[in-house]
Amino acid sequence: METGRRNTDGTMRKLTALLIVRNEETMLPGCLDALAGVVDRLAVVDTGSHDRTTSLLEAESRRDRFETVAWEQHALTDFADARNRALVLVGTPWCLWIDADERLSAGLRAELRRIARDGTIDDADAWSLPFRVHVLGRAMTCRELSDQRHVRLFRTAGAAFAGAVHEGLALPEGARIGGLSGVVDHRTMTSWRTYWRKVRRYTQLESGSRSRLYALGHLPIALMAGMWRLYVWRGCWRDGWPGFVWAGTSAMGSALRDLRIITRRRRPSSDRQGPI
Repeated sequence: METGRRNTDGTMRKLTALLIVRNEETMLPGCLDALAGVVDRLAVVDTGSHDRTTSLLEAESRRDRFETVAWEQHALTDFADARNRALVLVGTPWCLWIDADERLSAGLRAELRRIARDGTIDDADAWSLPFRVHVLGRAMTCRELSDQRHVRLFRTAGAAFAGAVHEGLALPEGARIGGLSGVVDHRTMTSWRTYWRKVRRYTQLESGSRSRLYALGHLPIALMAGMWRLYVWRGCWRDGWPGFVWAGTSAMGSALRDLRIITRRRRPSSDRQGPI
């Protein structure tokens, strides 16, 4: 592995894009188009696609846009596990964590190429990127979804993912985090039906980590409290119809999670993390 010192030999730092995918035949092509010419390799774990996603990965592996397209299929137990499996496939010192519904903006593409070329990527151990969230075609301005930054570019050595659903990146102690200005466009909801299917899967995973007593008390107020918090207090009303749909769907997801917790059957601990 690289030591992380500033690149002074005139060679570009190698960069791998890390993805986990499932039924992303619609979103994946645009994501790969934005990555081409920026990252050198792809590391992908497919968690059970039954559409053309795997065919797209096979086709990409035969093209010359990336040096290597390393991918495997693995049933989903939780998102951190899938990310860590993809991390094993990364063969470069630097890794870019991205999802199929995210796009590198033109500004970010140029910035990533520049810091890999001139070595300034090594000025930090990880980099946070600004996100612009889109719901039903609208760039959201509400407090819940605007002005987001996430650490997505990081040194591969010593990094790991943790968290069953909303997984996070764990970096070595003392890691230096810098900030880039180029934006990631996150198309979080392009279709309500597709987004709701994701919410249902997420609530199934989340239901294993919450108490039944909490769910019993929260379910009666989940819809109204969720709508008030997101639509009114967090300002989703500013974003018109997309803001209403997103806030309402999020509140419905919260209620569904509580319902799953209340109605779940107790199973042996060895069965609780089976594939979804």
